[in-house]
Amino acid sequence: MRNLLFIVILIIAVLLRVFALSSVPSGFFCDEASIGYNAYSILHTGKDEYGVSFPIFFQSFGDFRPPLSIYSTIPFIDLFGLNEIAVRLPSVMYGLITIFAIYFICKEIKSDENDSLGLIAAFVASTMPWLIHYNRTGFEFSIYVAFFTVTILLLLKSVHNISFLIPASILASLTFYTYQPAKLIIPLLLLGFVIIYRETFLKNLGNTIAGLAIFIALSVPLILSFTGGQAFARFNAVSVFSPRLTLGQNLQHIINNYSIQLSPSYFISGEDTFITRHFVGGLTPLLIPTLPFLAIGVIYIFLTVRRSHASQLLIYWLFIYPIAGAVTASPPFTSRSIIGAPLFAILVALGITKTIKYLPLKKITFLAIILLITVSTIIFTQFYFTKYPLYSSNFWGWQYGPRDIISYFVQNKAKYDDLIMIGEFNAPEIFFKFYAPENCYKCKIGTPDNLLNPLRKQLFAVTPEYLITHPYKFITKKIIYYPNKRVAFQIDEVVQ
Repeated sequence: MRNLLFIVILIIAVLLRVFALSSVPSGFFCDEASIGYNAYSILHTGKDEYGVSFPIFFQSFGDFRPPLSIYSTIPFIDLFGLNEIAVRLPSVMYGLITIFAIYFICKEIKSDENDSLGLIAAFVASTMPWLIHYNRTGFEFSIYVAFFTVTILLLLKSVHNISFLIPASILASLTFYTYQPAKLIIPLLLLGFVIIYRETFLKNLGNTIAGLAIFIALSVPLILSFTGGQAFARFNAVSVFSPRLTLGQNLQHIINNYSIQLSPSYFISGEDTFITRHFVGGLTPLLIPTLPFLAIGVIYIFLTVRRSHASQLLIYWLFIYPIAGAVTASPPFTSRSIIGAPLFAILVALGITKTIKYLPLKKITFLAIILLITVSTIIFTQFYFTKYPLYSSNFWGWQYGPRDIISYFVQNKAKYDDLIMIGEFNAPEIFFKFYAPENCYKCKIGTPDNLLNPLRKQLFAVTPEYLITHPYKFITKKIIYYPNKRVAFQIDEVVQ
């Protein structure tokens, strides 16, 4: 029965993550396109978009992207071609791996009176907006949280069977190559884990040293990247230390960002940002009805901290999860602190089990809680798939439009000398590479303002806002609409 319930939970998780995967989120961000195109390029040429053979770090938009998300995407590109679904499916896969890890972590921590903790935590994780949203995107976030969570699972298993320490060390070092925050968080995780379970590691000192040696050996490319400046490129761009602030101002900013991620408003109201790729406009990282159980779970681990190593680990996890978001110059984003999502699934599950323990009519109470979460999930999905695309498709969201523009360009390339798209996107050139890797040699970024040539037959994709301030005479060939039916772009032929 338990295995059947777990399979049902996984089916729910899959459905919530693959339904309308190419169209929600509505658009396709440049980072997703970069990961997809580099995977495509490695698959077909063995080189990245800059001509480097099988790089460990991929140059991308002034940064150096960790490699595992790109290499993980290659099999999906091979199977499904270069498209949005192929780029987003690896995140779905890693989302499922995270749910598996959460389930087995709960079996390791062994809640004292309830052996259904893992199933409840898996169900909470499968329906958690925080994980659903990022598991549906082609970013590095999902692989990062999956590797991080499985690392914790293997470390916990090594406490009872030291042979698991070697695979735990391997996975911990590989996590460095998933997403930038891992460079900060993984050393903190390992330090805290060794302190909490020091008796085990001191008793097995030889295995501990071997695990450390493997971890360091596999981290050598990362260590070398620090000397070459690759490791600091992104940190220098986004960290609180990049602006010229005083030490006191930096410290105040870090404390403020850290505390925000532990405040109730962060989970009730969403993120303090206008960037609609994140949790704003009614989208919240956790289902609101799960928050009371989260509070109960947090209280429980603090009450049992003296007698339970598991509670100490969960408290330490709670302590380190906001750090990556705290040291950024911008408000903290749930993407950078996504390692908190599996922790909160476990804490919510703990809160549910403790609530059931102390209330009468335990079965009815349990079913009522599951029904409450189920109804909340249905409400969330209705919002996510119908209302969220209406306000999250523009420049500050998923930057909808390049696929339709470039598709029209490719279909009509024989009729024109130049196919020109306005640069109203982050890193717009990557979309030509992604949507037409071999079919858009006439494509350029620009506007009639700087590229209009009366001697050439040209097609321009521009925004309505551009045409208001630049009233050219034109023949409209195609109009592209946002999901909310507003005009996103016009594809025009300028009349001389």
